[in-house]
Amino acid sequence: EDFLERRKEVERLLKKNADWMWDWSSRPENIPPKEFLFKHPRRTATLSMRNTSVMKKGGIFSAEFLKVFLPSLLLSHLLAIGLGIYIGRRLTTTASSSTF
Repeated sequence: EDFLERRKEVERLLKKNADWMWDWSSRPENIPPKEFLFKHPRRTATLSMRNTSVMKKGGIFSAEFLKVFLPSLLLSHLLAIGLGIYIGRRLTTTASSSTF
């Protein structure tokens, strides 16, 4: 009795797999288009530094640009120095403690 149930289940699974295979193999082939035509958009503005808003308002040495640029430059350098010192100390303490 168990054998017959298992056999029916196996036959059912095989039929499902065969149906799936038949559906998959009988589908139409994917045919790509004959040719690809890529058109690049025309550039409306030139890529010149002289035409940017920073240069129009007084250049990179204007007061409003330097008020933002210099503090951010100083802060990023301090952060990099602090991180370098921290990593350097961690490396020297682990290297000296592991060499017994």
